[in-house]
Amino acid sequence: MKVSNFILGLVLLAAIISCDKENEDIALKLKNGSYMGSFTYDNNHLWESFIIRKDSFVELASGGVMFQKFPKYCLTEGTYKIIDDSIYFINIKAAQPPNGNIADYEKEYLLLGSYYIEEHSDSSIVFSRVAKNGSQKYDLKLYYETK
Repeated sequence: MKVSNFILGLVLLAAIISCDKENEDIALKLKNGSYMGSFTYDNNHLWESFIIRKDSFVELASGGVMFQKFPKYCLTEGTYKIIDDSIYFINIKAAQPPNGNIADYEKEYLLLGSYYIEEHSDSSIVFSRVAKNGSQKYDLKLYYETK
């Protein structure tokens, strides 16, 4: 009897740990789809939009909205990781202009490096960091989810 209770306890403990691990993995990814919102930095309030596909992202031009990053600032693409309360944008290259040299653009306006996650839900993310000319803040909502 004691052996069967012990085995049952081990099975239940393994199931609980497994469920917690699955929930952590879900929380560490953004949903695939289009995110839209704003980028605020150095007295500039600019349109921001990007697409998430698995662990990759691509910033997009607005297609006509005033106060956008491109063409004055480079739009980027690469991969991202969420670890604890931070999001990291890595493996960065220029998305717009096509074949652009990322070194030719103001680094302060590129989506790269690490940011602190202020808010994160199923349908939005807000992240920021302190940069040379003050706080950079991205405030984005999931506009269209893809599978």
